[in-house]
Amino acid sequence: MKKCILKHINIVILFSDFLKTVFIFLIATLLALILVNVSAIKDNVFSVYILAVALISVVTSGYIWGIFSSFLGIFSVNYFFTYPYYAFNFLLAGYPLAFLSMLVISSIISTLTVKIKKQVLISATREKQAESLHDITKRLLTATGMDNIRTLTLDYFSNFYGCSVIIYFGNPLSDKNYGIKSLMPHHNTLFEQQAEQNAAQYCYTSANGAGAGTPYQKEAKGTYLPICTDDTVFGVIGLLFENEHFKQPEALNFLGIMTSQLILAIERQNLFEKQQKILVETEKEKMRSNLLRAVSHDLRTPLTCIVFSATTLLENNDTLSKQSSQKLLNDIIQDAQWLIHMVENLLAVTRINNEHAVIKKQYEAIEEIVSATIVKMKKRFPDCQVKVTVPEEFIMVPMDATLIMQVLINLLENAIYHSHSTKPILLTVVYTQKEAIFSIKDNGIGLNPYEIDHIFDGVSIEKTGDSTRGLGIGLSICKSIILAHNGTISAENNTDGGATFRFSLPKGEDINGE
Repeated sequence: MKKCILKHINIVILFSDFLKTVFIFLIATLLALILVNVSAIKDNVFSVYILAVALISVVTSGYIWGIFSSFLGIFSVNYFFTYPYYAFNFLLAGYPLAFLSMLVISSIISTLTVKIKKQVLISATREKQAESLHDITKRLLTATGMDNIRTLTLDYFSNFYGCSVIIYFGNPLSDKNYGIKSLMPHHNTLFEQQAEQNAAQYCYTSANGAGAGTPYQKEAKGTYLPICTDDTVFGVIGLLFENEHFKQPEALNFLGIMTSQLILAIERQNLFEKQQKILVETEKEKMRSNLLRAVSHDLRTPLTCIVFSATTLLENNDTLSKQSSQKLLNDIIQDAQWLIHMVENLLAVTRINNEHAVIKKQYEAIEEIVSATIVKMKKRFPDCQVKVTVPEEFIMVPMDATLIMQVLINLLENAIYHSHSTKPILLTVVYTQKEAIFSIKDNGIGLNPYEIDHIFDGVSIEKTGDSTRGLGIGLSICKSIILAHNGTISAENNTDGGATFRFSLPKGEDINGE
């Protein structure tokens, strides 16, 4: 089928060149007849036909039509403008040499014209290649993420070469990390055939080109080239054409140049991902250190109180009044509940910091999460006052309900312990097109302005010297949980006094993603 199409195209081009040659020659002959009748000078006839030969060489393809028109010009001059007219006679004195000279001149002009035309085409092609190389280099420099790099490369190579393209990042048979852009519907299935996959695999393992137009895996329809440096193979790029013009060495060489720009983009992306991984590990290590400091601070006070109260009861049980004993027991219970809460926080941070842990999100009703949090707070702090404002509409947001409740409890406890105010705490939820925003506002003394930027690091509360209840670990855990939900968290002082802690949760996240 493909051979029939190519044959049909060649016939159309041949017929088109023939018509152009005939048309130009008719015009040249008519013009020569007019010049002879007007000026009666036959020497101009040679110039007219030489001009026609040059013009034919420009508008037709190859050397054939220019040389053919040179011979045709010789016969036309002899037939129309040499005595006896309208008859062929090449034996007149001086004419053989003149005709031979005209043939040589017109043939040389034809050949030179074709060569110039080819050079113009080559120059235009190289200019287009240079512009394309500059464009793809600029776009690859700004591309982020392997998926974006692959999509950009697929579109660019397909548009530039007019072919279907497949790109594998990694081993073609094992990773299956590839993208396809097909110009023909059947190319998708063709890329999946065993011969094509064998060629791609050979290209990856040997770091050599394979498939059509190469010495290896010739049975494949596509041409596969490695995306590699001297010591690393990043993947394979395959091109599938409807015709075979891509086998020209210059086309393959330029493909190699474009592939080198792709390699630079891949290496840059790999370096960026390594740097991000190092930053994450550094942040985790920093959090572990802060966690140890916060734990030692936050656990020391309640444990000391429990030991003191228990020792007092044990040593002075006979002399203490019932009211004093009851107070000491209540202190022990409160401190034990605080320790339980600290253990819950430690379990939460363990879930977040586990490298293999995945936040299991489900769509939860915001109103139900807030209500359950308030119920827990009332059990532990019966006298606390919390004023809640949530949207009237029923809102579902993807989240890990247990962890988000932990965040709300930590922030509310922080407001209770550190605001030093009897006014109600305001818990407000606002829903936008992109996210749900939770705000906890108190009317206390506010935050130290110098500590706001580091308040979620787990050390700021420790520096205040508050020996009753530190919550450095709680705030650092809040930050970890919210970041694990791809949200944001912040703290600020209110203009009318007190502080506001605010965090947001995206509403459109994949519930099974991180």
